[in-house]
Order: sequence, then C-alpha cells, then structure tokens
Amino acid sequence: MQRVLVAMSGGVDSSVTAYLLKAAGYDCIGATMLLSGGCAGPSSCGAASEADDAAAVCRRLGMPWSALDMRATFADAVVDKFVRTYEAGRTPNPCIDCNRHLKFGALLDHARAEGCDFIATGHYGRTGLLADMPAPDGPAAGLLDEIGARCGGPERVHALRTGIDPTKDQSYVLYSLTQERLARVLLPLGELRKEADVRRIAREQGFENAGKRDSQGICFVPDDDFASYIERRRGRALPEGDIVDAAGNVLGRHRGAIRYTIGQRKGLGVACAHPVYVTAIDAAANTVTLGEADDLLASGLIADDWVWSAPADAMEELLDEAGAAGVPAGAKIRYHHPTRACRMRRGADGSVELAFDEDERGIAPGQAVVAYAGDVVLGGGTVVRALR
Repeated sequence: MQRVLVAMSGGVDSSVTAYLLKAAGYDCIGATMLLSGGCAGPSSCGAASEADDAAAVCRRLGMPWSALDMRATFADAVVDKFVRTYEAGRTPNPCIDCNRHLKFGALLDHARAEGCDFIATGHYGRTGLLADMPAPDGPAAGLLDEIGARCGGPERVHALRTGIDPTKDQSYVLYSLTQERLARVLLPLGELRKEADVRRIAREQGFENAGKRDSQGICFVPDDDFASYIERRRGRALPEGDIVDAAGNVLGRHRGAIRYTIGQRKGLGVACAHPVYVTAIDAAANTVTLGEADDLLASGLIADDWVWSAPADAMEELLDEAGAAGVPAGAKIRYHHPTRACRMRRGADGSVELAFDEDERGIAPGQAVVAYAGDVVLGGGTVVRALR
C-alpha cells in the first residue's frame, strides 16, 4: 500500500483530499504546518485554530496526525522576502514562495523522512504523465509532442495541468513543481469543482468545515493591510515621498511607496481631471509615478529565478534552437489573468524573455509570470521589468 502525507490546513479542500485518498486505498497520514506564530487572524493558514480543525478531521478519518513547527522557515523564506520585495518597489506573491519552500519543499522533505511515497494537498490542479493526458489543440500540441520526444516518450514526462474548475484553478501558484516534485505530488481535487463536488462530498461525510469560507488575502497580514504590517515588523513608519508624473513634476505626496502597486487607479491621494494610474515605483528615489492607461502597455517582459515544471533540459534545448524567433506558448502575468499568446526567448544571465503577440497591460515587477502549452504548465519566474 502506498503511503501519502496529506497537508492538512483545517479547511474543506484538504479534508476532502484526505477522504478521497483514504477511499482510494492509500495509507494516509496528516500533517499541519504551524506558520503564523500568532501574527495573523485566528482563521489564518497555519494558525493554531486551523491545526485543531485539521486534527479533528484526521481523527474522524482514522489518520495519524502531527503538527510541524515551521515558523522559522516560513518567516525566512516567505515573510522576510515579502517585506524585502515590497521595500524594493516590487509586488511579491508570498503564496508562490510558500508552495515552493514550505509545502513542496520542507513538507515534502518531511514526507520522505516519514517513508511516504507521495505528498498530497488540496490545490486545484492536475498531475500525471503527459502520455495519459489529452493533447491540446493548436501550437501547444506540437510543443508537447516535441518535449515528449526529447525525453524518450511522453510516458517519461510528468505534467502539471490546470484544474477543471476555472474559478479555482491554482496552477499559476504551483509552477515551482519540477519534474522531481511532480513525481511525488497528488492533487485529487483537480478533477472536481469546488461548490458542486468538494463541498457536497464534505457535507455527505459530515465534515464540520463543509461550509467553511475560503481563506482570503495574505494569510499572515491582518486585513490585507500590507503597509501597516511592514511598519510593525520593521518598527518604524514608512518614509513619505513624492508622487510625480512622467516628466518628474510633483503632483502630491505619499505615505510610503509600498502602499501603491502598478496599475492602481483608486486611492492615489492626488486629484486629477481624468483617470490616472500608477505606472512606476522607484524605491531608491522613493517616488510613485502616475501616467495614462496607455503607459501601462508593454510588448513583453523579462523574468528571472525561472523554474521549469516541464523537463528542464528539453525546454533549455528548445530555447537554444529557437533563438530570436522564440518558442510559442501562452502566459499569465497574474493569478486568474487570461492566458495570452507569447513567444519565449532566452534572456541574459539565465533570465527568460516573453514577447506577447499583443501588448499586455499592468505588468508588475516582483509578480510571477507562468508559461503554458495549452493547459500544461511549462514553468514560471519572477517579473524583473516590462518591455516597451
């Protein structure tokens, strides 16, 4: 019997994940990561109350359960990076860092130590062998065929696909699942819909969390007030600075540049006769630049810290061979953002350049960009800058 460590958050998704795997005959053990250290609300991911709910579900299912204190790792790999990224004038995505370093990093290491064959989470995505997946239409089909051929056949390629529920698909935040990790990850909810299937199963099984609300925002930031959280963590107020236009003319003052994000239109603290948007944040100069809607348009982007979910060697070869023409793909620049046609090219110093078929709006440095072939994730990285 294959053994699975189920990441138990205390919510309905991880509870139904555990139930489905038990029903499928896996030997399951549950584990909850303690992350928040009391810094966020009582229903936050990794909080003590959530651990109690997770333990109760495991008892009901007859699964061993343990709580793992990962607060130090979480603070270093997720929280401190979140603060540093905002202070650098970039927009972070801490959920991606948590998945990369905690759920499918430290927790996967714990699963190996416990003799588990797999780790499972309640994410809405699908994993499996490329050979077992229906081929997408269009250019993506040829690209996936080529990847399979370079790896000795599609039966040797693990793939991450979007979940079938478009309102819940989480493939964007899972791009750091490399081939090695994909071989050990189970995502049972990827073939289900949240309201029609997952909550129904939870009600049928009598889970008390069947109607529990989904977590919202950043788990360790109360009320999504990023600026106040960073001020408390740093022990000092954010420095004030100038709000300027593209020519450098001062339009007003801000109470901390990190209170703004690229593309923001409301709450700017400046009265203008027509709509204006945040088009740039300069951390060194401590300025926020406002401009027109067209100033947010970009033809492409540069991304670093790139991680391949598809086989890395095959993708690197394809980039080398494509040269300036690039490899056709789709890309998302934000969670739940539409996938846009683009071409991937090799950038400098290990970066990846994406050139979009049509201009994109509001590309924000610090955010993740994720590349797809059809519904299969190719990889992703962190936006360094937009190309105009």
